[in-house]
Amino acid sequence: MLTRANRLRLGLILLGVLLLGGFFTVLERRFAEGGLYPHYASFRTDPMGTSAYYETLDRLEGIEVSRNLKSLNNLKELDGKTVILLLGYPREDFDNLRAPLNSEVMRAVDEGGRLVITLNPELVPEAFKPKLSEKEEDWVEERRRIREERMRRALEREQEKEESDGGDDRKEGDKEDESERLEQEMVETAGPLFTTYTGFDFLTLEGFERPEGGWETESGEALASGEALASGGIPSELPNWRSQFRLKLIDPAWKSVALVDGKPVVIERQWGRGSIVVTTDSYFVSNESLHFGAEAGFLLWLLGDKTRVVFDETIHGTVETGGAMKLIRRYRAQGVFLGLLVFLILWAWRSASTLVPGCEENERGLVSGTGAVAGEETGSGFTRLLRRSVPPSALLSECVEVWRGSLSAATPPVDTASRIDGLVAEHRRDPKRHGIVETYHAITDLLRKR
Repeated sequence: MLTRANRLRLGLILLGVLLLGGFFTVLERRFAEGGLYPHYASFRTDPMGTSAYYETLDRLEGIEVSRNLKSLNNLKELDGKTVILLLGYPREDFDNLRAPLNSEVMRAVDEGGRLVITLNPELVPEAFKPKLSEKEEDWVEERRRIREERMRRALEREQEKEESDGGDDRKEGDKEDESERLEQEMVETAGPLFTTYTGFDFLTLEGFERPEGGWETESGEALASGEALASGGIPSELPNWRSQFRLKLIDPAWKSVALVDGKPVVIERQWGRGSIVVTTDSYFVSNESLHFGAEAGFLLWLLGDKTRVVFDETIHGTVETGGAMKLIRRYRAQGVFLGLLVFLILWAWRSASTLVPGCEENERGLVSGTGAVAGEETGSGFTRLLRRSVPPSALLSECVEVWRGSLSAATPPVDTASRIDGLVAEHRRDPKRHGIVETYHAITDLLRKR
């Protein structure tokens, strides 16, 4: 029968197992519902995710759907039959998006692929911001400093109105040269800005009042994308627009697919043998939008005629990494992990207490008014201490050394000491033939005869 202390330990262990199991259950449900992922991530299943779009495409015959968790510049398998979806790119970070000269994405587009970028217009908070390299962060900070310095000098000129305008102009020219030098360095290192490279920009954002349900969109012109679509390649139904941002076409290769109040919100252009699409909104691909009624023709138009669809998740901070947990999930070794956890718990319990039943007196420790300690005798306690501290092969030698160093031990004759050393040496050479007990008895007999 278990004692009170052992029952307490067992209860604590069971409580720890239940808490650990509950933690993993809650974590699994959070990942299953996608609450840990940013908005417009295909892993997210709540209204602001895009899992419904992903799963719908995955069920269509003839279309291969996958998620990308690696750096876009390392995707060697992209080809002309691929459409890369960057859904929900944060608007405030899009101005710093660059197109490296060795970009695998742009190579695939040039060979016939399709790149689709939809922006998160800051209507919902973005949990993740695309990470810049250390050099890019320094560049952005330096550009910010130059702009602030330029604005400060302009204010000073307006306030002072002195005749030192010539010196200010020279300083302003120095700032322009420094800004151009920084931009050139970034172009050589990380590539040109995507907006500059492809030839479009954003119109100045003015005050606006968003209608309930969003703005109505009207059709423009687009590249022919398939016979199943309406004339000119534009879907017959377009989604209402909730984003306040509008686009400005710099390169005439861009076509305005959808407009709001005559200003482009969806644009498309030919790039090599492929095409690029940019939209200023992402709500139309969200689970909520698909639940209330999606414009299927527009969603299919985004894909063009491609048979392979890649949802990029790196822009949402989901990146594939190595490690033990990855191997455990890949080879389904969760059972081994849990078994190891149970083993460690039992080992800790065994180290803290014996598994045999005890008695109440032993658990209490003191059994008499004189302070006598209940439990093992001195000899048995000493034996247990030796077992934990001294290995069996060195026990006899350790005993002889302690005996010789004790104050109570009389100094033996030289011949007796040499014979004791010989017995110890024989035991070390062949412990099976000259066992520790036999050797101990031989030494004690030798000392008695002395």
